[in-house]
Amino acid sequence: VKYMRDPKIGLYYHGYDASKKAFWCNKETGLSQNFWLRALGWYSMALLDTLSKCEPGEEYKAEYDNLKKVFVDLIDSMLKFQDESGMWYQLPALGGQEPNYLETSGSAIMAYSLLKGVRLGFLPESYRAYGLKAFQGICDRYLKEKDGHLSLGGICLVAGLGPEDNRRRDGSFEYYMSEPIVEDDAKGVGPLLLAYTEMRRLDG
Repeated sequence: VKYMRDPKIGLYYHGYDASKKAFWCNKETGLSQNFWLRALGWYSMALLDTLSKCEPGEEYKAEYDNLKKVFVDLIDSMLKFQDESGMWYQLPALGGQEPNYLETSGSAIMAYSLLKGVRLGFLPESYRAYGLKAFQGICDRYLKEKDGHLSLGGICLVAGLGPEDNRRRDGSFEYYMSEPIVEDDAKGVGPLLLAYTEMRRLDG
């Protein structure tokens, strides 16, 4: 929160280098250039899973409440960038800037975090609709039947920053758009199944 969160829009940058020496970082802030959807999703999932394992006892109540606030603030910030389709873009803050695209894995993780957050009482019941919209948006856009089997597309295969000998991974808009978009990768299928599980659990 202290180093990676943008105070204006509430999203977290993909990377931070405390030494401010990495070729991909801003030499004044140490931050990378962009906000990457799947990293934001992973962070929301980690916050939620940590909260779900904690007991809000008096000894650590302040820390627990702060962790919950970080989670809720992130969700609220992400909702500002939810597309009308229900999904989020690969680089959420850059919306429909071509060739930015609606990405499956991060959108599925956000659907999971929204629905589980509602089920566990960390988010208001009204947020269920945002999670359902995300799930449905993925299915409508990228879940297709081929030869009697379902196939899930729109998944960013990988994205990262560095290392030094791979300067293509510089955190630029062009870099994120250059990584392969694939079908049926576990990083997309898994979160979609998790989101579906939360839908069923909410339905009782």
